[in-house]
Amino acid sequence: MKKDLCPPSGASSLPSSSGDCFDLLLAACWRLSQLRYVFLVWAEKGNMNPNFEPVLRFCSAIISPWPKREACLPPSPEMLKKEKEMFASMERHVSSFRHAEREADASLMADELVQVADFASAIRELCDPGFSPASFLDVKAAWAAEGGKG
Repeated sequence: MKKDLCPPSGASSLPSSSGDCFDLLLAACWRLSQLRYVFLVWAEKGNMNPNFEPVLRFCSAIISPWPKREACLPPSPEMLKKEKEMFASMERHVSSFRHAEREADASLMADELVQVADFASAIRELCDPGFSPASFLDVKAAWAAEGGKG
């Protein structure tokens, strides 16, 4: 029986204790980590396109190293509002990812995973001033420069 790691469409996984921007950051990174794992497992079952490697690397760069509370800024009301808006936008892409998974559309899953990663990266960058993310295009270019080897 398949365990659904994501809430049903329309359900929000916004932390109930979202008075802290770090809680939202952890929720975003956790969500990205879940979807990356789902994509990786799905790909390992023979659905992997070599061009998906940069997607997985991009996700890994956002969640590794895992965020630490002491690295985060104290939240301002404006920062918290912006972070919540980004999280809600990210959740729409999570829903699209789950739909693509049900349809076995690996390319759409990869596209939506990049979108989720972009939002998680933006949330992390907002909360953690020491985090300097690479863009997906930078990761993809670096991968291509390596000869597209894993």
